[in-house]
Amino acid sequence: MRPNDLKEALIKSFDRLRTGLSSHERNPLDQSFLKHRGIVAAAFAALLLVSSPGVRALTIALSDDDGWDAIGIQAAKRALAAAGHTVVLAGPLNEQSGSSAAINLTDLRITKRRDDEGALEYSVAIGDGTEGAEPATSALVAMDIARQSTGRLPDLLVSGINVGANIGAATQFSGTVGAAIAALSPMFNGAVPAIAISTDPLCGESTPDCKTANEAHFARVADFLVGVITRLERKAGSLDGEKGLLPQGIGLNINYPPLPEPAGVRVTRQGRTVTFADDLVVSYAADTVTINIGCHEPCADVPAGTTLRGGITKIVPDETPEFPGADTTWYERGYITIVPITPDYTADAPSAFSLGIDIKDGLGRR
Repeated sequence: MRPNDLKEALIKSFDRLRTGLSSHERNPLDQSFLKHRGIVAAAFAALLLVSSPGVRALTIALSDDDGWDAIGIQAAKRALAAAGHTVVLAGPLNEQSGSSAAINLTDLRITKRRDDEGALEYSVAIGDGTEGAEPATSALVAMDIARQSTGRLPDLLVSGINVGANIGAATQFSGTVGAAIAALSPMFNGAVPAIAISTDPLCGESTPDCKTANEAHFARVADFLVGVITRLERKAGSLDGEKGLLPQGIGLNINYPPLPEPAGVRVTRQGRTVTFADDLVVSYAADTVTINIGCHEPCADVPAGTTLRGGITKIVPDETPEFPGADTTWYERGYITIVPITPDYTADAPSAFSLGIDIKDGLGRR
């Protein structure tokens, strides 16, 4: 199959996932993405192009970084259970956002919260049981409980639905994405396919109308998640367990815009910028920013033993150019974005590291 045929078929596969998406023009995958992640994109596309009739009920481990009873993870639980899947939910006792793939190696406090709606639910804490465990730790706990229940690893780890998008440069610091990365890695508990999914809420007011609107929005996002999983199952070998839902070591980072009807679906690449709504952080026109963390007071010349305040000192405009067709761009245009992710930190072009220098011949010599 020609590369352009792969691209078109991949986009069409995801366009069919969401009933009711508006019929805006949907272009093929950006060429820069295919050049950057060609093998990943092609392997992912192949999974969606080879179909088999029907799907089976999966065992799905479910976690997040907002807490075990947050609006997003509960919406995902209900939708997955309603679709017939066995769900084992284990989330942090309370919110643990921004922790990436950090792991707790100390004792945990795992509390069974509920056994209803077709799902087992647990909270995971550390220390004296008042502070939540890291999202990645909670995801591994969910995987282990699923293995205890069924005698094998779960078919899939879902992290989310996170309250807040995880796109661009914010992705690598996300606890939601970090939990998916931990599940993809064979270092702990054995690797399983993983999906991280996030969305921004429709509104932020503490009113009944806002709560109702957000609950309906998260339910729509959860329905889309179920559709993605169903699509991944419809390929040769999936029904009898010959193949996983995704290529080994590859996960998905999905971000759903805060819209009743998104403009479409884009399988793309991660951006390298950070954006914030102006009214949330600063009063200037630039959307792309950099966050400075350091000392609130001069720290360089104080005596040893002095303790000073620090933290986020300022948020300022940033002129880093964004990749063409990045997830940040499409998300801001109202598209659902899907980015293949991997725990492998190897650069795409490791040979560029040498910068023209013969490092091997220079080691230990003058």
